[in-house]
Amino acid sequence: MSSKKFISACVWMVVGGIVGWLVNTATVGKYNVINATCSVINTAVDNQLLAQDQVRSLGQASQKLLLNTAAGDAFQLDEKQIQAASNNSNCSQFMVGMSSH
Repeated sequence: MSSKKFISACVWMVVGGIVGWLVNTATVGKYNVINATCSVINTAVDNQLLAQDQVRSLGQASQKLLLNTAAGDAFQLDEKQIQAASNNSNCSQFMVGMSSH
């Protein structure tokens, strides 16, 4: 392999790595955080470790600790999404709590 091809391959590998990291951060990483958190919350409610009416309060308390972090940012909803959030969904209520200002 010529040195030009080798350098070109290295540059494209670096560019691909950066693009892959950005896509993961913007999409997959966000949904992995949400999925894991919602699973834990649902398990806590199902096992009566947490009452369903406490889930929003847990979101509000968590928001204070996770403010301006990737995990905290994953749960931010806009006003329209907050209004549409299901009262029967533990995950939705946690996200509403995390989105409170």
